[in-house]
Amino acid sequence: MGKPKESSLPSVLFINRVYPPQEGATGQLLAELASQLTEKGWAVTIIASGEAFAEDHQGLIRVHRVGGLPFNRSSHLKRAFSYLSLYPKFLIAAWREPRHDLVVTLTDPPLHLVLGPFLKWFKKTKIVHWAQDIYPEIAEELGVLRKGGLVANLLRFVSAFSLRRYEAVVTVGRCMKKRLESRRIPVSRITVIPNWPLESSSSQSDPAGASEFRACHNLNGKFVVMYSGNFGLAHPFEAIVQAVREIAKTPLIHFVFLGGGPRYEWVREQCRGMANATFLPYQPIKNLNASLGAADIHLACMEQNLEGLVVPSKIYGIMAAAKPCLFLGPAGSEAAQLIHELNCGWNLEMAQFSQLAPILTKLACNPEPLIAMGQRGYQYTVTHGSTCAAAQFFDLFQKLT
Repeated sequence: MGKPKESSLPSVLFINRVYPPQEGATGQLLAELASQLTEKGWAVTIIASGEAFAEDHQGLIRVHRVGGLPFNRSSHLKRAFSYLSLYPKFLIAAWREPRHDLVVTLTDPPLHLVLGPFLKWFKKTKIVHWAQDIYPEIAEELGVLRKGGLVANLLRFVSAFSLRRYEAVVTVGRCMKKRLESRRIPVSRITVIPNWPLESSSSQSDPAGASEFRACHNLNGKFVVMYSGNFGLAHPFEAIVQAVREIAKTPLIHFVFLGGGPRYEWVREQCRGMANATFLPYQPIKNLNASLGAADIHLACMEQNLEGLVVPSKIYGIMAAAKPCLFLGPAGSEAAQLIHELNCGWNLEMAQFSQLAPILTKLACNPEPLIAMGQRGYQYTVTHGSTCAAAQFFDLFQKLT
């Protein structure tokens, strides 16, 4: 791949495993941020995985794809090898790039933030880490690594050592900022920039599209409770499955599970034979407004011990669809804090999970308050979309350069 033409524009290099048309929320967010930055006068280059070739989006965004082992979710070991195959590819690709004013690493694949200091020292560039989650703590809490074990402690030392070499660390929530402060990352280098609803779902839900979705899936006349997105290891679906069973004899309430991921089939199997549950695959992004808007209320969930390690970004799409959210997870999470501050839903902590079915039953009988809650969430997304986030990134980048 040839070097970009000489330009007086400030330049930034992003490194992340996924970038459209590949699936993945981090890639979609990155694509929208990149587009916004070019409008503000930045030259943007992205290194991502995929078939090894280069793309040039009208000369504004350069995308350099590097090959690696196929991404495999069938086991932790296979996934680890998929990740490991990318680190040297990313480093070599970044090394061959002309010097950029800034290099930004994301958290996919995990811990590739260790590449940042190498590029800083040898390429004489400034580095920023955009933290969507924190490793190895997530792996410890999910049982992938032994908590406090030799491997986990070594990875934690390497991660913290690397992060302290970054000029700035961007977190997606206040709870995550606290986690990084406990690692002795200087507070002055941590900036909180929340995620945002993707442009495809950042306008209020289309009533016609939502009505068509409901009719297509026999949901008319039902109170629709929806879980849409990734069915990950970090999500406590046991409480939701229990609610499906408890409400099975209430024909008014219907659950829609839409998406995919490691626990999708487990949830589907647990709900087998339940007439009040429908399972659908991921919907095309262009149809996201219709599917999200078809629900009366959305569910989001997160394991209690993951507070500050990950922030469920699905809540932003829910709010953009003008729908309320019932979040099952720690009260200190950014998701719970935002829902409380905006009064656009409810939060149940682990000790309260048994209340899920009674709350849904009560809301199905009196759904009027849901409309106002949905509108409050929607109004937040009007002023906190990709443009707002890009302005915050732009200000940070300007300070650093």
